[in-house]
Parts: sequence; structure tokens; C-alpha cells
Amino acid sequence: MNWGTQISTVIGAMLGIGATLLADRVRYRREQTSHGQEVRRDLYVRYLTALNESSASIRLALIAEIDSVARYKIVLDAFRDSSVLSQRYEINLLAPAPVKEKSDKAYRLLRQWRDLIESNPGLSLSSAEYIEALDRFHQARKELQAAMRTHL
Repeated sequence: MNWGTQISTVIGAMLGIGATLLADRVRYRREQTSHGQEVRRDLYVRYLTALNESSASIRLALIAEIDSVARYKIVLDAFRDSSVLSQRYEINLLAPAPVKEKSDKAYRLLRQWRDLIESNPGLSLSSAEYIEALDRFHQARKELQAAMRTHL
């Protein structure tokens, strides 16, 4: 009996199994990474959409010629309906720290902008306070988008 042939066969089988396991592991990691990126991309798009819907609602409420109490109620309802808060919670769970920080900043500025309507009944689209709040929010949203791109 030739032991050399049998040993060669066993070594060849072990190498084949090992190569297959290694290739499967690499493929699994690549798929996990790809899936994670898809989940984050979807989350980022939903969050940015919610931010945009809320900001559009604020602008539309200011255009409407209604009393300040009704205007603020419309803004609060639109803010809630946009699901920006629930999307923010998802960002806090799934996004890396830099994205989470920029997300929190954009959310806080949007909320301050929303609350400016309540504290200033005479606010209009041309008010200095409105324009300043809008600019701060837009800058925070741009920073958030840059952070999101970095982590995709």
C-alpha cells in the first residue's frame, strides 16, 4: 500500500475544503457589508426625506394666511406626520457616530425653526429670524449629507 498517494489525497481534500470555506467566508462578509450599506442608504434617504417634508411644511404654513395658533398646529401635525423623530431614532441605532451627531444637529435646528413659529406669531418668509433659522438648518442638512456620503 502506497501511503504517499493516500496522504496526498487527504492533503488535497483538506486544501480544497479549506479554500471553499475561506471563499464562502469572504463572500459572506462581502454580502453582509453590502446589505449593511443598503440598509443605511435606505435609512439615510428616508431620514433626509422626512427632514425635507417637515421643512416644506413649515414654509407652507408660513405662506398660509391663518391665525398663529392654527399655523403652529399645522406645523406640529406636519412635523409629526413626516416621521422625522422615528427616523432619527433609527439613525441613532444604525448610523456611525459622525452621522448620528450631524443628524441630531439637523433635527434640533429643524425643531427650533418649527418652534420659532410659535414664539413669533408675526413671522414671515422674509423675516430675518426665519431666514437665519432656514440657513442654519440648510447648513446642518448639508453637513449631514456629507457625513452620510462618507459612510456609504
